[in-house]
Amino acid sequence: MGTTTTISRESERWSFASQGGESVFHRMRNVLNSVHVSAGLINKQLREFHLDDVRRVADLLEAHDDNVGWYITQDPKGKKIPYFLGQLSQELHQIHLNTLTELSTLNYYLEQLEHLLTAGQTPERAGGCKDMVHFAAVMDEAVVLHQGELDRMGIVIVRDYHSVDEGILEVSKLRPIVGNLIRNAMNAMSETPELGSRLGLYVLPCPDREGFVRLQVEDTGCGISSDRLTQVFSCKPFESQSDLLPALYTSALGAKDLGGSLRVWSDGPNQGAIFTLDLPVIHMEELR
Repeated sequence: MGTTTTISRESERWSFASQGGESVFHRMRNVLNSVHVSAGLINKQLREFHLDDVRRVADLLEAHDDNVGWYITQDPKGKKIPYFLGQLSQELHQIHLNTLTELSTLNYYLEQLEHLLTAGQTPERAGGCKDMVHFAAVMDEAVVLHQGELDRMGIVIVRDYHSVDEGILEVSKLRPIVGNLIRNAMNAMSETPELGSRLGLYVLPCPDREGFVRLQVEDTGCGISSDRLTQVFSCKPFESQSDLLPALYTSALGAKDLGGSLRVWSDGPNQGAIFTLDLPVIHMEELR
């Protein structure tokens, strides 16, 4: 499948020595800049939590604890409290979402920094952090990590693994993407247990992209409306899946980093969803 690239151990060492060191240094500097940006945004968002407003409302209610009902229904100031709490809740919720997103992004950049540090310590490997990947095994490893919860939820796992070649890929980037997709599917199905719970895992040659492999995770969960499909990988996710989408945002970044793409399709609410990860596969053969 695709073009075979032949790389010898000597060419790996030469490539790293002549180019890799400088490349790793500059990439580390760029990643550190991104870490500082994300950390600064998190700091700013945490400072914007309206904790003083919560305390003031609590003080007002405590001051009228003997007639709270009358206070919030009859007193001009007290009558504003329910509306104020509603507005405050929305603002805190949005800040919480933004902070979660930035934390996920920060974690992604820290993982990249770890990969780059590993690359600097292992010059005998091409790129420093690429491994021979068996894609079906990566899917199954992600399932094992969630097996206990999958069993408790009664989720039936359906595997359809076609024959695809192993490839050279940064497996440490691939594993969290697959794990996030499986976790997302589990959460979607937990919202609609009455629909039946089936997790579909697929590995196949990419039918429309030569030299690519396709990994798919399909669920029978709550589905996604057509107007929200474009928001799934946004850094500002929609409210109904706020606990999941920050991870999907970083998963999309990770797929792009691997030279691939991550997309989703759903026929609508309560129709499940299927996430498709297309990845380029580089083959390696030792020179004889």
